[in-house]
Amino acid sequence: MKSQEAELLPDLTKTVVKDITGFQLCSYAVALEGWRRGLELKWYKDETSVCKLHRLNSTTHGKFFSLSDGEKVHYFLRSRGDKVVNKTVRICQNKEKTKSYMRKNNVPVPSGEALESDEDIINYANEVGYPVIIKPLNGSMGVGVYTNIADEESLKSILKEVRSTYSYRRYLVEKHYDGNEYRIYVVGDKVIGATNRIPANVIGNGTDTIEELIEVKNEERKKNPYLAPKPIKADYEVKYMLERVGYTLTSVPKEGEQIYLREKSNLSSGGDPIEATDELSDEVKQIAIDSLKALPSIPHAGVDIIVDSKDNRKGVVLEVNATAEIAFHLFPLEGKAKDIPGAIIDYYFPETAGAEKTHFYFDYLSILEPIKTGAIEEIKVDKTPLNKKYAKKYTATGKLNRVGYMSKIKRYALERNLYGYAKKIDDNTVDIYLVGESQEELNAFKDYVKKGSKKSVVKNIKEKDLELSSRPRKTGFKVIV
Repeated sequence: MKSQEAELLPDLTKTVVKDITGFQLCSYAVALEGWRRGLELKWYKDETSVCKLHRLNSTTHGKFFSLSDGEKVHYFLRSRGDKVVNKTVRICQNKEKTKSYMRKNNVPVPSGEALESDEDIINYANEVGYPVIIKPLNGSMGVGVYTNIADEESLKSILKEVRSTYSYRRYLVEKHYDGNEYRIYVVGDKVIGATNRIPANVIGNGTDTIEELIEVKNEERKKNPYLAPKPIKADYEVKYMLERVGYTLTSVPKEGEQIYLREKSNLSSGGDPIEATDELSDEVKQIAIDSLKALPSIPHAGVDIIVDSKDNRKGVVLEVNATAEIAFHLFPLEGKAKDIPGAIIDYYFPETAGAEKTHFYFDYLSILEPIKTGAIEEIKVDKTPLNKKYAKKYTATGKLNRVGYMSKIKRYALERNLYGYAKKIDDNTVDIYLVGESQEELNAFKDYVKKGSKKSVVKNIKEKDLELSSRPRKTGFKVIV
């Protein structure tokens, strides 16, 4: 399957981000990269009095954090750092204003106009000629966006749908451009990654209905950390697309036949993220870089561009995302993941570029729990374990079941910042895997393991030295029963 063809970053595997979804995935990836380099990491319940980062909603739990090297501090909201000014964030949220800045700086954008009434929208579409696109002027995540609208009848039907479904008043009407759509992430003067976003689709096998194929595709998406919470839903747009090609949800497409379920390529509505940085021309990459230069103080962001299907050196900028999702660059459906978090931290803390990093990662969801419940306003993550590590396996035998043995071992390990786990093998045997910064620490732990709890009886301890691999390991100590 396509999802098996992706090559993930070695330090950002599915295990590392297990159960982390949505925008928290972006936040964690950037924060973890900084922490792994030895930077001090703090998470906040909300904005601090020191830094106000503009946002659309009031909930920032797990998305607002700071990184510090001891001399300077930078604040982040998801993937956006404090070097992206609030003024520009507000500009990017208004697609017409963004296009105005692009035009002034000779960055190519689609022709279009922001309109309110259905009559004006229809008249303008008839004037510029079909196909057209309509999108909410202040929308995001592809909500309310309809592309490649072929005629007036289709436009009227779509307007009826969006008016009954969404509360947006003004819509941007643009001429539809034929080509492939890319999300290009730029940091400074460099394109770090580009994703070709393919509209939601299924491929026929000659047996299953389209509805059944959607179910199978959604099961595959669940295996991808980014795509898991973004299934294909058989809504009005999907049924509309099928109707255009003479199909319904119960139709059975031919073997190998690809059926597109949407015109828009938004991943949140079922699109496929395909890594495509190397297929972009230098000219298109420069358009993406220039689009950030056209706006005030935005050194990194995601740029949506449609590349001309007949000339890959040409393209038009659809929008600039100041608080762009980066997780699909890290977990593509196909291709090699691009290290967007690394490029962002390089920009804010250039002195750490190329520095040795730890392979450890912290339990993000557990750390944020007291912030989420309102128990505290901020929390600092324990210092990064950058020193050389030693590892051992101890096998303890004796009277060890239901006598407080493993809980006492865990408490001792946590108090001394030793990492690993204790695993019950049977009622009389416990395996203990331990990582520490010195042999002395591990030997002291062995003495403690021998002693055990008041009710336990340790008859024997076997010891084995372990070689630490470079695979990611979680900090902390847990008990497995």
